[in-house]
Amino acid sequence: MLVLFYSVEHVILFDRIIMKSNKNVIGVDAVNKALEILNCFTEKNESLSITKIANITGDHKSRISRISKSLENFGYIRKIRNGEFKIGHSISRLYEIYDSSFNLKNSIKSELDFISGKTNETASFFVKQKESRVCIQTSEPKKIIKHSIQIGVKKPLNTGSSGHILSAYHDLLIENKETILKQGYSMSFGERDREIASISVPIFRTKKQFLGALTLTGHISNFNKKNCLNFLNILRSSKIKIEKNLIRNI
Repeated sequence: MLVLFYSVEHVILFDRIIMKSNKNVIGVDAVNKALEILNCFTEKNESLSITKIANITGDHKSRISRISKSLENFGYIRKIRNGEFKIGHSISRLYEIYDSSFNLKNSIKSELDFISGKTNETASFFVKQKESRVCIQTSEPKKIIKHSIQIGVKKPLNTGSSGHILSAYHDLLIENKETILKQGYSMSFGERDREIASISVPIFRTKKQFLGALTLTGHISNFNKKNCLNFLNILRSSKIKIEKNLIRNI
């Protein structure tokens, strides 16, 4: 069971797990149920009542109440004025531990800000999460018309330049995989949205440890041949700096 914590100003994403039967669930039943309760909280369901959680999980309110009390005691959920629950402060602490282990704040986020400022487009970092890709860091340009990417939102793994990179370097079946691996980059034009283009390069912690895709995204009209070559050079330059920092902090 994989639970990943990401942050959009400490917004949490959990890989959704729905357990309607305990027969095939491995582990401690109460712990499984506690994690299932946490998985009920999403961007659309930021606050939930015991009744709503019971309806989602298909369990009795009395059991949900008991386990929720334990989660509240350890700070994983918190009760608000109307009696509903929200994600608690302990999740932020776990995120900080996760974030530090990847050294993303220092090694990647600052470079995303540099890329965005240099290109006037949106720079992001994507990773593979099961059968999807998610953005875990992003930096947007200071202009009105721009492409916004939500952190933690699942996107198809087989589309977009970041999807191409993640699929190719995770050795998944994808068109032009050998070309992507040979060139070390991927470009996408109007693939998921006819008005959006993107360019991605792979990021490694070591030669054999692939982390994710460093990506530049924007309106397709800005991604002409000249700009694409410039954008690719900027991404490659940032890739070198990020990887050097990551190796230095191993």
